[in-house]
Amino acid sequence: MREIYEEKGEVKLEDYEIVYQICDHPILMTSPHFHNVVEIIYILEGEFVVTVSDTTYILGPGEMVLINSKEVHSVHVLDYGIHRSFAVKFLPETICSDSQSLMELKYVIPYIMSFPDFKTHYTKDEVENSNIKNCIDSIIKEDRERGYAYKFAIRIYISHLLLDLIRKVNTINPIDEEIKENIRNKFTDIFHYISNHYAEKLTAVQVAKKFGLRQSDFSANFKKITGKSFNEYLNYARICKAKRMLISSEKNISEIAFSVGFSSTSYFINCFKTQMNVTPAGFKQIYTDPPASVYYHLEQNI
Repeated sequence: MREIYEEKGEVKLEDYEIVYQICDHPILMTSPHFHNVVEIIYILEGEFVVTVSDTTYILGPGEMVLINSKEVHSVHVLDYGIHRSFAVKFLPETICSDSQSLMELKYVIPYIMSFPDFKTHYTKDEVENSNIKNCIDSIIKEDRERGYAYKFAIRIYISHLLLDLIRKVNTINPIDEEIKENIRNKFTDIFHYISNHYAEKLTAVQVAKKFGLRQSDFSANFKKITGKSFNEYLNYARICKAKRMLISSEKNISEIAFSVGFSSTSYFINCFKTQMNVTPAGFKQIYTDPPASVYYHLEQNI
């Protein structure tokens, strides 16, 4: 069983983690892991294998992956040589000031909630035909030179980079403009509550009552915000947890299904396959034997 771990410690605006990696040996660079920050990995030189959730990407210079918060991922290299990448991590909330957070929540929420249709891979053409490349070059330059107010400059470039992604590529439906600010604020708490209680027997009626909302208003706004019904989103949250357990736990599939809140193994497998386009056993195999999955994907692309 391959070990999975959670990176601890929040990345704050005051201490951005700017990471340069150089590798000259074909071994696992990072074990499967997840964290509460968004991570951007841009390939400078060499060839990298990045597995995000159930998908493996073979990346060359100029390509990029955007790994959402709480998404399981790992990084490998395929052969000997110089392999160099640029990575930056940041909390999605840091791009919103306190006075603007409610207004901007509709743009940031796909990065906080890990939507399943979130775009991860960016080709060289997509990067070069946008402002992404200029932002990355500017972040590297600011971090290297560390001139006056360089941390403030890095924040600005990250905001510009994220704005470009929101405008040009990630067209996930944002929160409806008509949703009142007090309702948006409540739903931030509701998502945190689901994240902490997903394994319990939750219903839309129970959660609506807990947060002082009429069930009809709760269901309508939930659909507007997430594009899903309450039950669809609850199952999604459960599957996000199950993915980590499939990699790191010795429990069998039935035990995992019940531990994350599903009422039956067959229903869990059906929901998992619908969401991930792979069975739980198939997903587990991707991380149990990553080299095999890498070469499988290579053969599929020949």
